[in-house]
Amino acid sequence: MTLSKNKECRGNTLCFTYLIFSVALVAALLSACSARIESHGNFPNHELIESIRIGKNSRPQVSAILGTPSAKATFDQEAWYYVGTRTSKFAFLKKEVLERKVLVIRFNKQGIVEQVERLTKKDGREIQIVGRKTPTQGKELNVIQQLLGNIGRFSAAGDGEK
Repeated sequence: MTLSKNKECRGNTLCFTYLIFSVALVAALLSACSARIESHGNFPNHELIESIRIGKNSRPQVSAILGTPSAKATFDQEAWYYVGTRTSKFAFLKKEVLERKVLVIRFNKQGIVEQVERLTKKDGREIQIVGRKTPTQGKELNVIQQLLGNIGRFSAAGDGEK
């Protein structure tokens, strides 16, 4: 049975059902191939960022306006980072970063805003991960040595300390 101009298919409900099923199947397969867009982090509103005043706002005020930062400076609390990332993943391919925005707010020693800096994906740098391994102390055992080494180390039920 074909969907061409075959006389036996005209007006036949079975052919119509076959056509509907085929269209639905193709639509489902095509929709499964669309890229997934994901947003992670904090994308502060432009108006909220503009409301932060250098030399006027304190840490609690910034926190009330923008919310909790994504990260704080490692060694001091003088910089807050609001990081937002939008990624796209198509099927089994690697994730692609579409957009990254970083808002850096620096405070002086009194906790007042000293600088507001906006960074984007263009400002980022790729970091090469070092593949070396740190040697550990001790003896390396294979699976059989680990299994046989435990024989006789277990006590019978009820022989434990009280």
